[in-house]
Amino acid sequence: MMQVINDTKRATRTSSSVLLYGETGTGKELFAESIHSGSTRSDKPYITQNCAAIPEQLLESILFGTANGAFTGAKDKPGLFEQAHGGTLLLDEINSLPLALQAKLLRVLQDKTVRRVGGTRDVVVDVRIIASMNEEPDEAVENGVMRKDLYYRLNVVAIRVPPLRERAGDIDLLVHAFIHKFNDLFKMHVQSVDPKLLTILREHDFPGNVRELEHLIEGAMNVVDEDEKVLKIEHMPNYFAQRFRRHETRKPTEVFDEYMKRCESQFLQESLQAYGGNITKTAEAIGMSRQNLQYRLKKIKQKRDKRS
Repeated sequence: MMQVINDTKRATRTSSSVLLYGETGTGKELFAESIHSGSTRSDKPYITQNCAAIPEQLLESILFGTANGAFTGAKDKPGLFEQAHGGTLLLDEINSLPLALQAKLLRVLQDKTVRRVGGTRDVVVDVRIIASMNEEPDEAVENGVMRKDLYYRLNVVAIRVPPLRERAGDIDLLVHAFIHKFNDLFKMHVQSVDPKLLTILREHDFPGNVRELEHLIEGAMNVVDEDEKVLKIEHMPNYFAQRFRRHETRKPTEVFDEYMKRCESQFLQESLQAYGGNITKTAEAIGMSRQNLQYRLKKIKQKRDKRS
């Protein structure tokens, strides 16, 4: 995480495109906002758009604007690129952007001009693009959901935000930070966390990442009595409290096996990251066949998808 923070700080010094990638709930939007806030564009507009939340036909108009008469009821209206002129535009979940729109986006990035839907005039725009996606960029290109040329254009600065299960040491800090946040918000006075609860939290995979942890703590704080000072297992949602009951009945060998699987998962994913997502190079470096590595990574992904 310190590497991610340092890379983010360095990215504030320029206006190059930034590609943030990582699982849903890891906090990519916070890093994007911090890049804008720390840059020379901080006093200019910062606009965000989730590319998965809007239909394709409407999204084109939102991004590039419309010209009078482009379609029934259309009026001259600037798109997000024009609105963000001089500032930063965050395109969230850009891997959900239809390929046809990706081609138009690429032209805007290359020419630094935008043409409204139905228009004939190009408008010069000065916009820094930060794009985010919830899957590995190489996989998105390989699976045909992202244009290779757009990927290369956006991948000037690439920052991977790791999932919470790869940084379990942050859980204690985050728990106390969220308790402090909701103490202020709810006017409560929780001061600590039961060690048993912390143990369960540290062992949870958190498929929803930091966002899931925050919602867990928020839910627990809603049922704490006004005079209680300690957050406990019984304050957690029922589905999570059941983990505690399973935890108490587990055999030592089960605990060890689960620990070894988490270690393997973290090692393989960190190795893959070190070699830029290249499976062949990663397999050679760790002394494993390419097929075996692909199989293990597939099993890890299936397990993660099942839990989410």
